[in-house]
Amino acid sequence: MRFAKTKLLFLGAGALAIPLTATAPALASGLHFFHNQNPVITVNGNTVEATGQVAGAGTFIVADLTVNFTFPVSCFNPGNDTGPVPGQSGSGSLTTPPQTIQAVHGNASFDLTATVNPTASSNACPNKSWTAVAGPATITSATVNINSSNGGALTYTKTF
Repeated sequence: MRFAKTKLLFLGAGALAIPLTATAPALASGLHFFHNQNPVITVNGNTVEATGQVAGAGTFIVADLTVNFTFPVSCFNPGNDTGPVPGQSGSGSLTTPPQTIQAVHGNASFDLTATVNPTASSNACPNKSWTAVAGPATITSATVNINSSNGGALTYTKTF
């Protein structure tokens, strides 16, 4: 009977070695968009929202959203003909602060929002006595960047 217990313990240890060996390759990054579905990026006025889900994320992801935009600039003259003088334009880029999101069983969902508030530079008008006013932004593209705790990285860009 003692021999049978030793044999069972030996088989139990051997059975544990197989799953441990089989899980070792899973440490490599397998980060991908869940069900191969790209993030959904929507624009509502000056606000851009990106939502989605990743799998193969390890224990957490770090995600951010970069928005590129253009906008018109109107120049107002302090003289009798106050303007505006059209024809100027500006552009900009905004990146949200990185968000750390915990994964559950290697899956993580993200919801990133950026609001664009264009500002005209002081040299957008003929001289410093004119007043530059930025018009409404036109969103040209949005990029979701995701890095996982297991070394994976994903980027998705939508152009508008």
